[in-house]
Amino acid sequence: MTPTRLVGPAARQAELDRAREQVGQLMSSADPLAALRVHGSLDTLGVRDSSPFWGGRSGTEALVTELLPAVGALPALESGASRPALPCSIAVLGDPQLAEILQGSADLQAVDPDDWESAVAPADAVLLSPQTVKSPRARGRVIAAAREASIPLIYLDLTLPVPQPPEIRLAARCDVVLAVSDTAAEEYRGGVPASVQVAELVHPISPLRRSPLGSRQQPMRLVSHLESRRAGALDKDARCSLQWIHDGVIASGSQLLIDENVHGRGAWRHRTPVRHRPHLAPSARTLVSELDRLAPVSVVTQEVAGSQTFFSPRTLDLLASSSLVLSTYNQGLNSHYPEVHIANSAEDVAAGLEELHLEELRRAQGDGVRHAFRRHHAVDVLREALRIAGLRVPDAADRVLAVTTEDERADQLLAEELQVQQSGAVELVSWSELPGREGTFDVLLPVSARRRYSPTYVDDHLAALSYQSAPVTGKIDADSAEAADRHAHRDLEGPGLSADRAWPAAAPDGPLTDISLSAWLHPDAARLASPEALCAGAGRIHLQDHLGHHLREPGLTEIHVRSHETTAAEDSAGGPAEDTVRRAPSALTHGEDLEAVRREIVRTAAREELDLSVIVPVYNNGEHLRHKAFASLRRSTVFDQMHILLIDDGSTDPVTLDTVEELTTAHRNVSSFHHARGGSGSASRPRNTGLELAQTPYLTYLDPDNEAIEDGYARLHEEITAHPDVDFVLGNMSQWARRHTRLPYAGILAETFAAQIEEDGSLAVPDRALETLSFRPLGIQTVVARTDWLKGLGISQPPGAVGQDSYFFQQMLHYAHRIRTLDVGVHTYYMAVSNSTINTLNPSYFKKYLPLDSARARWLDDVGLLKAYRRDRLERFLVSWHLPKLKKVRPEEWYEAAENLAELLACYGEHVWTDPAALEFWDDLEEARKSSAKRR
Repeated sequence: MTPTRLVGPAARQAELDRAREQVGQLMSSADPLAALRVHGSLDTLGVRDSSPFWGGRSGTEALVTELLPAVGALPALESGASRPALPCSIAVLGDPQLAEILQGSADLQAVDPDDWESAVAPADAVLLSPQTVKSPRARGRVIAAAREASIPLIYLDLTLPVPQPPEIRLAARCDVVLAVSDTAAEEYRGGVPASVQVAELVHPISPLRRSPLGSRQQPMRLVSHLESRRAGALDKDARCSLQWIHDGVIASGSQLLIDENVHGRGAWRHRTPVRHRPHLAPSARTLVSELDRLAPVSVVTQEVAGSQTFFSPRTLDLLASSSLVLSTYNQGLNSHYPEVHIANSAEDVAAGLEELHLEELRRAQGDGVRHAFRRHHAVDVLREALRIAGLRVPDAADRVLAVTTEDERADQLLAEELQVQQSGAVELVSWSELPGREGTFDVLLPVSARRRYSPTYVDDHLAALSYQSAPVTGKIDADSAEAADRHAHRDLEGPGLSADRAWPAAAPDGPLTDISLSAWLHPDAARLASPEALCAGAGRIHLQDHLGHHLREPGLTEIHVRSHETTAAEDSAGGPAEDTVRRAPSALTHGEDLEAVRREIVRTAAREELDLSVIVPVYNNGEHLRHKAFASLRRSTVFDQMHILLIDDGSTDPVTLDTVEELTTAHRNVSSFHHARGGSGSASRPRNTGLELAQTPYLTYLDPDNEAIEDGYARLHEEITAHPDVDFVLGNMSQWARRHTRLPYAGILAETFAAQIEEDGSLAVPDRALETLSFRPLGIQTVVARTDWLKGLGISQPPGAVGQDSYFFQQMLHYAHRIRTLDVGVHTYYMAVSNSTINTLNPSYFKKYLPLDSARARWLDDVGLLKAYRRDRLERFLVSWHLPKLKKVRPEEWYEAAENLAELLACYGEHVWTDPAALEFWDDLEEARKSSAKRR
């Protein structure tokens, strides 16, 4: 079955080519205006069905009118069955918006300055916020009364990336200070008394404000950008990214609906650009919550880029509403919500929408809903806040017990899938044991050995029970989004759930769900005796989606180890039938046989006629692999020619292992190899394994948390194919940290070696090229190289080391004879990914450089470049790279980190240091050594 795309196949380049030709004809015409009126000219120049002027439409306001019936059909939002309001009375002082955000989480009482006693006297806690600063009336009396009555004063900052003195002074008068921004939390710690507890808290989302209920009823190709922000809130990068998003959406052929409510001084300077104004719809402002549920894709901007904890709460609104989010850059979103698409260019946004398959869209939406409600539910956030303040509140109703038949109780695979659930291990009992377990669980999960359950399956049910009020949830029994969409995020009402198969039994489109896809919150004790008793009178059932499960492969009764062996007959036929069995984590514990996998990769490359291997090292980052690297490769025009090699470095995370298995079985051009569980400490080992396994004429590398951009790999592949005498072709890289920067690698090489560029544009690499380049590090993820040439060099990346890819590129350049450069973006590097090996700054960070520097120093000595490296690069690299990292290490770990740094510098032999910063480092280290000796 051909996957359904969101907007259809990409044809934009052909349109642009036709438009370019048409513009030339118009400009050379004796009467351009008359020529413009010729039938088809405007069509060729890009007036598409996404334009509000297409087909007689007078404006995007008409689109809003078309959506009104769908708006009216949306079900009402509900509180969560498993998340009732906490049995607490909370007085909210001077911030009505905070009360709205926490809606449904407790008995929230707004404090009336004229009658403040009625709200404060019965309160279990008083909430204040930065907005309370602007409400001085009765504030002092409320604080004094709360203190006298020993009512906790909780200052909750959901809005400020960095607080100012007035906010800090108010926070200092409270008992507990909670902030979303880690930077804000540090500012509060430095400004409040030591007796005031300061902690970080996530932003809350209430299902009474946003949820996915009814979200799948609108099939239109709709992208909405409905947002309110203050004038000047976006920096240059964010403004540029927003233009990329709008331009890309329009170019993709999607319908764009914009309502940007920019307010405050200078708002007129931040008006929507003229080219986007036809897509404005001010009337949408009154329908934001409803349109969030109807738009499959939505846009949000980020006022803060450089925070791992603080991002626009509008993002959570959209994730909770089951919308795929297009966003400007934010570190925390990129680290913790990889399903949010970060814009890198208009071309990438357009390609992402054009090539987006419905199944991938639903996966991203499903991940967003789960993350929103499992991490940010307003009841859970308030529960945590009250506990920090010392109040006792009930636990969440999340204890899960699985039940199955007596025969399936011993099924090894079923038991393992329940043990590796992301929500925590789930115990499995039989129906005969269940009555004796009354009171030991909150959620009953009937399961079956006829099915496979992903590691996020239980979390999906727990999320669904928290955002709607039905006590029974079900997954849809379908194998595709096309089959499931009409029923997703809707309720079933009927006589009950069939214990043996599905309900309703006579559904015209076939069964929708069955008991083995359901979850039951606090079922009656009288209904625990059997499946039939449980299902009798089930009443309302909420259907989620079809994700997180599939039917078990026929004959699979235990942990499956994929066979890589073939018979002679199979070999003569091009290999065995494709093995589509997804293996359980325990089947991968001891790794795979390298030679057997190599034979399978040879067969796959030949069978699919693949030409470009993309080596992706994987370790415990499956969500990034799916939504970042793999999704970006899917946008490539040469995806079908790629052999994507997912090389797992021994992941211990079940979601990552399941993701690798799923992608491998779902795509004929994807192969995988698993090292034994445990990991090697860096991407070196899996990259080396990938190089050894690659069987296509050309190869490149892409890390799972990075993205391919601008169809760069296709361009590099075309270039190297057209020039068989070059060893590799190199393009450019962009990177995100706090700012977006473009690293023009191609221009650097072309400028540095201008004298060596030949008539056909190829570059003849001179002797001692690294010295000429001042050993500047470039990246291997911007390169497409000849596989046989690279393998023939016999080089590898030092296992366990970080920074190894730049050293590997230095070796590639040193040994290359002829190369080519291409001024095209190839990949984006996200520098600040939380918990990334190269972004965790502690003594081990510098220790991980030791294998790299030890290997590089030996190699430089072997090729006669060590002295030049010490002269041209060593000191500069210390000052510009290592010392800024050392300053970010915690003071108590500085000495150990500095000693590790000194050890790796010693690999290069004696050196006379001259830079003041380097000399200061050595002086500080000497003082630290003396202090350490005295303590001993």
